[in-house]
Amino acid sequence: MTDKDLEIVLRCRSGDEEAFTDFVLHYTPYVYRTAVAFLHDRTEAEDLTQEIFLKVHRSLSQLHDLRTFPAWFKRLITNACLDHLKKKTPVPTAEFELDRAAPSGPEQWETRLVLREALAGLSLEQRQVLLLREWQGYEYREIAELMGIPLGTVKSRLFSARAHLKNVLEEEPRVRGTSTGRDR
Repeated sequence: MTDKDLEIVLRCRSGDEEAFTDFVLHYTPYVYRTAVAFLHDRTEAEDLTQEIFLKVHRSLSQLHDLRTFPAWFKRLITNACLDHLKKKTPVPTAEFELDRAAPSGPEQWETRLVLREALAGLSLEQRQVLLLREWQGYEYREIAELMGIPLGTVKSRLFSARAHLKNVLEEEPRVRGTSTGRDR
């Protein structure tokens, strides 16, 4: 967390609406990308992004130690995404945003398409565990707590998800050499 981020959070906590607008503008891309990664639906991700910022606005004053803000914010986003998924029946969609930057050429578009298709081939449970680990950076223990499942189940789902992605990517000559995650 940079000094500027800390300053914005402090101003938000004091009720400065202009600071909250700056906060929303600064963090919207991250929150939206995360929601799209979990939900696979851009419209739902937009709605959930707004809901997440409403939750932040309502509960930021309850955050006592500002040093914990990054973890608190990440957990709030993740819980909102998981809660949303629990409330609805998953409907696969072709839209999925994985990269943080727009692709710069045809090879990157092909790679994104292959990754999108590979991720769509995962079960919802496998995709959730993979995104929590690789996208959000949660530890295995944290994922187990967030999802309310045993640690062994987290490891099993993550292993299966990575194996699936590895198989798909190895079969695809255009993206050979693409990393499928970090093994720990």
